[in-house]
Amino acid sequence: MALNFKRILCPVDLSRFSRYALRLAANIAENSNSTLYILHVIQNPFDELYMTPITQADPGAAGLYRDEASRRAELLQATVEHSEALLKQFCHDWVEQLPKTRYIVESGDPFEKILDLAETHKIDLIVLATHGRTGLKRLIIGNVAEKVVRHAPCPVLTVKGRAGRKRS
Repeated sequence: MALNFKRILCPVDLSRFSRYALRLAANIAENSNSTLYILHVIQNPFDELYMTPITQADPGAAGLYRDEASRRAELLQATVEHSEALLKQFCHDWVEQLPKTRYIVESGDPFEKILDLAETHKIDLIVLATHGRTGLKRLIIGNVAEKVVRHAPCPVLTVKGRAGRKRS
């Protein structure tokens, strides 16, 4: 059975762990002449910020914050644009030679955005870094990689970050 990957998704969080997964995804994409989708998801901090206990207890108080909606949207757009520049810089060394690379920055829950993109773009393979969290930290933070493995519509290759010295 030959594996024929045409669309590869590599979600990155701009960490050294995801850099290693990106290198592997770029190598697979180059060898299979695939389109490489590189996804970075930023969580919208404004959703939590404006749902204070006061607005939850008194729905009328929430109206005070509605005027801020356009300002929050502008700030989020600026954050997305800045993240796009950071993403391209992060990926430059590994995907510069790949003609079929797509950079995507989304806002929201990383797990949901990864699955949404995998379904809408008919992704054939997801290459995803694991951070190796264990114990209480794993339970509190959650494990995006584990959830993606369980629910993805395609094969998922998880990549353990390499131990050793940091390279720039």
